[in-house]
Amino acid sequence: MPSLERLIAEVEPNVITEGLTRECIQIQGGEPDTAANKKRSMPFRDVECLAFSFKNLACIDNLRGLDNLTKLQLDNNQITKIENLGHLVNLTWLDLSFNRISTISGLDTLTKLVDLSLFNNQISKIENLDTLVNLNVLSLGNNQLSALDNVMYLRQFKQLRLVNLAGNPICKDHDYRSYVLSHIKDLIYLDYRRVNPADVQAAREQHQDEMIELQEREEQQVQDEKLNAERDAHNKLMTQANLEGVETLIDDMVKEDPEWPRLTQVPNLLDPWNDIRDKFNVSTDEFKVAILEQHSRKKAEYDEWLGVVRSYLDEKDAEARKLIIEYEKAKKHTSRQVVDNPALADTQILNLKVKLMALKDQLMAIEMEAVEVVDGLVQEFDRAYSELAEINKGQYNGYFTQVRDLQNSFFNQLTSVAMTVFEKYNQENSDIDSLPEDARVLLQDKDSLMNALQASHDAHMQKIDALEDRLVSQELRGANDLTSSNATWATRRNRDRISEIINYVERNMLELDELAGEDDGGEA
Repeated sequence: MPSLERLIAEVEPNVITEGLTRECIQIQGGEPDTAANKKRSMPFRDVECLAFSFKNLACIDNLRGLDNLTKLQLDNNQITKIENLGHLVNLTWLDLSFNRISTISGLDTLTKLVDLSLFNNQISKIENLDTLVNLNVLSLGNNQLSALDNVMYLRQFKQLRLVNLAGNPICKDHDYRSYVLSHIKDLIYLDYRRVNPADVQAAREQHQDEMIELQEREEQQVQDEKLNAERDAHNKLMTQANLEGVETLIDDMVKEDPEWPRLTQVPNLLDPWNDIRDKFNVSTDEFKVAILEQHSRKKAEYDEWLGVVRSYLDEKDAEARKLIIEYEKAKKHTSRQVVDNPALADTQILNLKVKLMALKDQLMAIEMEAVEVVDGLVQEFDRAYSELAEINKGQYNGYFTQVRDLQNSFFNQLTSVAMTVFEKYNQENSDIDSLPEDARVLLQDKDSLMNALQASHDAHMQKIDALEDRLVSQELRGANDLTSSNATWATRRNRDRISEIINYVERNMLELDELAGEDDGGEA
């Protein structure tokens, strides 16, 4: 029977307001009065724990600004949909038990979630939890789960140690416990009971055939994932090294050749292609090695340059920090002197202002020196990196010249073979009628055959030219973009540092004026 509190809640649903949120902030330890004051004043960004239990809530809303929340209780309400939680990415504990939720959803971004309770809802399927890879505790008891094989969904969660499914229709299946223990790995607790390793072993033996097949599939999946990761890493490297499209060039030439399907129908016509293809691959492999070496050299050049810049700026920052610390010590000393001897306040504060202006000059001098050195380093890097880009440009031009030569060689061989094949099938008693229609059309008209060969050759050359233009342009543009980015960074760094110096001086000057004003007020 529902509690009186819950019956009242169902009559008049509530909504989350700022006032309710502050009331529900959980403060650990401390006196009640202190905790109440904290609730009223603390910024929402500092709130880590909220408990909206038994608050008559019909929906989840108005949780903006609580981005650092780690624990959220929404249990014992009238919530029907999981929503408006996507921004709470730091949640590790979420309680949605005793609500009216029918579908698991809206949790995709909560990847830090460790403990999730959906106990006593109306959920009929375990789903939409794939991103919660850190899930350790999951309570889905007292729901409407009726498909035992749906439990297999939980096998993917490697950190899952406690699962509660008690009170669902699936629990009535006589194989329920053995199925769960055999299919969910490394469980410590199931339905409030500690898991006995002997029971796990017996469950796996009971479902042995299925477990062997499952294990084989998982091993294959691991292998596939490894291969996919290696492929993705390789493709990423090819893109970073500006080699995208090079490995697939020869296949792309054929794929985008409108005449190729017809030419393949003519017997022996494309025999020269295999030899040319092998030579293509040799040239491409040599080219890739050269460009990848240059890519490593460029990366090393940038890392070395960045290290020099950071080391130099750290040195300048240390100089500036030392001067600021000296001034701060003098300021503290002066503040004490003003308190101890107000009669000398004007002189002491004036002396400190002189020191402050001298500090400003010193900091500006350090920054001006830094600007000059950093600008020189940026220009030096620009020259060195541009030289590498020009070397790469030469590598691209050399490779694509080889590719064009190979394509021209293939075209010449293809033309020669075509004439031989044409003559063969235009003799008396030839078996031209046995050929596919596309081949007969080409071999019955010399001009059609020659036009098809030329069109194929033109398509290949256009593909080669387009890839060369794209890669050379990207190479030079990438170098220009990087050097431009360095120059922009240097300018912005200088602007920000000048602003910091001016703000620091102005802030301290105001403090000194306030100190002088306080002294005048004290004398008055």
